Amino acid sequence: MFLAFTLLTLGSALAMAFQKNVIVAGLFLVATFIGVSGLFILLSNPVSAALQIIVYAGAILVLLLFVIMMLNAHEEESPQDDLYLQRYIALGVGGLLLGGSLWFIKQSKLLQSVAERPIDQIAPTSLKAIGAEMLTRHIVSFEMIGLLLLVSMIGAITLVKKRL
Repeated sequence: MFLAFTLLTLGSALAMAFQKNVIVAGLFLVATFIGVSGLFILLSNPVSAALQIIVYAGAILVLLLFVIMMLNAHEEESPQDDLYLQRYIALGVGGLLLGGSLWFIKQSKLLQSVAERPIDQIAPTSLKAIGAEMLTRHIVSFEMIGLLLLVSMIGAITLVKKRL
C-alpha cells in the first residue's frame, strides 16, 4: 500500500508540474492530495488524512479552479522557441534549491530528534492538539491567514464584477 500511495503521489505531482492545461493540472493536484492522504492513513493518522482532503482538495483547490475558470486563465499560451537559455537557468536554479533544501533538512535538529525517538513515542495528531496549537501559539498566523483569504476574495470579486 505504501508503494501504491507513493507512486500515486509522485506520479500525479510530476504530471501536474508538466501539464500545460491549468484545469487538468488541478485534477492531477487532487490526485496528489489523495495520495498524501493515503500516506497519512498508513501512518495511523486519520485526522491529518481527513484534513488533507477537506482543507486542500475540498476548499483550496475548488477555490483555485473557480478563480481560474472565472478569469479565463485556462487558455494555453503559444509555444515560444527563444526560451532555451531560460529553461536551462531554471533547471540549474531548481537543482540548487533542491540540493540546498535537502542539505538543510539533513542538518535539521528536529529531524534528528525525531529519528532518535522510537516510533511508539510519536503520537498521531488529534483535533484537540491542532486547535490548541492554532489558537494559542499560532493565533497571529491564524488571524493573518483569515485576513489574507478575505482580501483575496474581495480582489477576485472586484476583478470579475464590472459594477459593484
